[in-house]
Amino acid sequence: MTQIRKTNLYQKFNIFIKWFLAIMMMVIAALTFYQVVMRYVFNNAPSWSEEMVRFLFVWSSFVAAAIGIREHIHIGIDVFVNLLPKQLSRFVQLGVNSAIMFFALYMIRYGWSVTLMTHRQPSPALGLPMSWVYFSVPVMGALLLLYCFMEMLADCRRIFAERRD
Repeated sequence: MTQIRKTNLYQKFNIFIKWFLAIMMMVIAALTFYQVVMRYVFNNAPSWSEEMVRFLFVWSSFVAAAIGIREHIHIGIDVFVNLLPKQLSRFVQLGVNSAIMFFALYMIRYGWSVTLMTHRQPSPALGLPMSWVYFSVPVMGALLLLYCFMEMLADCRRIFAERRD
């Protein structure tokens, strides 16, 4: 019963992240449309909308990259891995996920330090602290860590299930 709740919570979290991305992309499209209309129809483009689109694009890119790890949609060179026996290819995948997790820890550590350093630096047009933008780096690292950890758990279960058979 506990496993079912964890799975449901994990699935709900993934649905939340995908909705978050969808809403951000709609806001980006609406703000870009607003800026184009204001610039070319009314000849009065606001500077804040361009900066907001840029910041939202940074956030959506980093979160979407983490989702790409979960959905297995990143480009990979798996020709050699596919030539290996199934058992060995699973161990290679564990090694790849371990490397990604190491990179994610690096992103969390140094992304957090950059976030703290830029807390008092305002953005030019909006005046928001730049730490809000740079906070997307440790968030991506945390998402990568979570998704790789869950993928490694699933790989370990498959390895042990194959050994039992």
